[in-house]
Amino acid sequence: MKKHLNLILAVLLVIVSGVAVFALAREEVVATVNGEKITKDELYQELVAHNGKYVLEQLISARVITQAAKKEGISVSDEEVSAELERMIEEHYGGSREYFELALSQYGLTEQTLKQSIRIDMLLTEMVRAKTTVTEEEVQKHFADNQDKFNIPHEVHARHILVKEEEKATEILQQLKAGADFAALAKEHSSDPGSKEKGGDLGMFGTGVMVKEFEEAVFSAPVGLIDRAVETSHGYHIIEVLEIQEAREVTFAEVEDKVREDLENEKIAAQLEAEFAELRNAADVVTKL
Repeated sequence: MKKHLNLILAVLLVIVSGVAVFALAREEVVATVNGEKITKDELYQELVAHNGKYVLEQLISARVITQAAKKEGISVSDEEVSAELERMIEEHYGGSREYFELALSQYGLTEQTLKQSIRIDMLLTEMVRAKTTVTEEEVQKHFADNQDKFNIPHEVHARHILVKEEEKATEILQQLKAGADFAALAKEHSSDPGSKEKGGDLGMFGTGVMVKEFEEAVFSAPVGLIDRAVETSHGYHIIEVLEIQEAREVTFAEVEDKVREDLENEKIAAQLEAEFAELRNAADVVTKL
């Protein structure tokens, strides 16, 4: 999993959306108070007075990174940005577009704004990656020091249908026992936006992820449909266990590529801030705010 310079990403999320205000005609009226106009120019002056230097510095930072990346022949494609966005949605929002878009709206951001920020973040990451090397000895040591991290954990692959009423859960469970299609019923009835459109599929997960009652039911069941609805604080879950992965230790040969990638990403994460500081200090910046 890639590690990113979260500070830069978070700041860019703020400034890209904020600067859009200034692009419009300054005499445009943004509000009236008892008929008296407040113009975009007045809003601009207030924003500059309170946050101008901060916002300008972040715009400079973004420009420094893009210029340096271009000079080094490093680019990030639209497809790579989109893939990283989807990874973030999967990791932080359980794959739910609905939750993701709700979060964007709460911060007053757009998906395009976020993609611009991701692109800057990825450019800096790739610049550091180009300078990062790992030796075979380092990879082997990293595995020896962190084997628990790479061992196969006890995990379960399951899917569920979440409903609010016990009677509805019982009805759906009976349909499934009679041979109904689980995925189709999940898309029709489940109230879990994170899995509904995936036919209720929750993917592989370990302990400590789901609520207690759900976890206890899943990790004590064999592969197949659990023959009762499981009640949690979210409602009633109809659960099918699709696969059980038993815990086991791995050999170095099994995970060598993964270990190398993990070590490389650790090194990159440790150098991101230093790389940015070096680029910023070397840039010829003249501010006039």
